[in-house]
Amino acid sequence: HTEFGKNAGQVYEGLKSKGVKRIISIIPSCTYTLHNLIPASIGRGDLEVKHFCQVVLENISSHKLRFPRKVKVTYHDPCQLARYMGLIEEPRQILRALKGIELVEPDWTKGEWATCCGGGGGFEAVFPELSQVLAVNRVKELVETGAEIIVTQCPGCIMQLKDGLRELKIDGIAVLDLAQVLAMAMEA
Repeated sequence: HTEFGKNAGQVYEGLKSKGVKRIISIIPSCTYTLHNLIPASIGRGDLEVKHFCQVVLENISSHKLRFPRKVKVTYHDPCQLARYMGLIEEPRQILRALKGIELVEPDWTKGEWATCCGGGGGFEAVFPELSQVLAVNRVKELVETGAEIIVTQCPGCIMQLKDGLRELKIDGIAVLDLAQVLAMAMEA
């Protein structure tokens, strides 16, 4: 039994003992682990695991959400969500459903072809200089869209993109999690 397999079994049993049947996760790596890796490791997949954006999209049509001001927004795909879980269109559909938001994106560096921000899997801790170069390159691509807000769904990506903006000395562009954008649209 691998160390991961042992831990996966303990996590699964802990959740089941508490009566958990459904998990809504917001962190891409946690979602992937709960949805894919743990079931594969223990040979059981009877917990329903969904990412936050999937749950929001299921219910968004019943709400009339408006962002507080008209704004151009671009979206950065976290590697684990786009490449590992195929959650590419869901966040874009949510952003398009919010009145006041215009989604603007790079021509081809999006979805499964999105450029990595350099923060995946602790890369920034092991290769900080290269990680910084990747962050700056990704920010340049996203800023060229004319967006005033960069939206993503990963704390690692948020830190990297903010670092890239700082390195380029770009002010006036916010980096927000999709949950923050939704919260602002609910208050408006």
